[in-house]
Amino acid sequence: MNGITVTFDCKNKFRAPTWGLVDLFKWKVLSKQLGGGVHYIQDFKNAWVRFNKQNIRAAAQKQRLPAELIAGVCWIEVAGDPNFIDRVAFIARLIDWSGPSIVDKTLTQTSPPEKTSFGSVSMQLRTAAHTLGLKPADLSLLQLNQLASCLEYDAFNIDIVARHLRQLANHDGFTGEINRNQVRIIGARYNRGSALPLDAIRKNTSYGDFIVSNWNHYSQLLW
Repeated sequence: MNGITVTFDCKNKFRAPTWGLVDLFKWKVLSKQLGGGVHYIQDFKNAWVRFNKQNIRAAAQKQRLPAELIAGVCWIEVAGDPNFIDRVAFIARLIDWSGPSIVDKTLTQTSPPEKTSFGSVSMQLRTAAHTLGLKPADLSLLQLNQLASCLEYDAFNIDIVARHLRQLANHDGFTGEINRNQVRIIGARYNRGSALPLDAIRKNTSYGDFIVSNWNHYSQLLW
C-alpha cells in the first residue's frame, strides 16, 4: 500500500431509513390510489432530507455553501435502486479483481471496486477518496471497504458530498457567497464532472436548474 496508513471513522451512526425492494415495488408497481407511484418516492426523498436537515445544515456551514444546494443534491440522488445492490456489486467486483494483476488488467470485465457507488446520496468510492485528498490506488481493499461502510452512514455521506461540492465550486473560482447562477454550474458539475470546460458545462445545466427551480421546497424541508 506504498507505506500509507489511512483509517476511516464514522462516529455518527444515526441514519434515515434506507430505500429497499419494498420501496421500489411501491414506486414502480402500486398506483397513487394504493399509496405508490411517483408520490411515494417523492415523499421518501422529502422525509430523508427532513430527517437529515441538521447534518445538511452543519455541512453547509462548514463548507460555506447554501444548505439548499446540498439538500437539492441529496433530494435528487436519494432513492431509486435499493441500497443493498451497491454492496452486492462491490463484493462481486472484489472477487473479480482479486488477482493476479495480469488477469485483472487484461481479462477482468467488471468495473474496478473503487468505481462502486455507496451511500443514500450515491458516490463512487474513487470520488470519495479524491475528495478526501487520497489516491484510490493507494488504498487497500480493506480500506475501500471501510470507506464504503462509512458512506452508508448519513452524516459521513452528507459531509463528503458537501466537501465535493465545495471543491467543484472552487474549481470554477466560486470562492465567495454562492449565488443561484453559480448553483446551476456547481450542480451541473456534480452531475457531469470536473473535466469539462466551463463553456461546455453552461450548455447543459439541467441538474443545477432543477435545484434552483425547487429552492423554496428544499428550504422548507430544512428550516
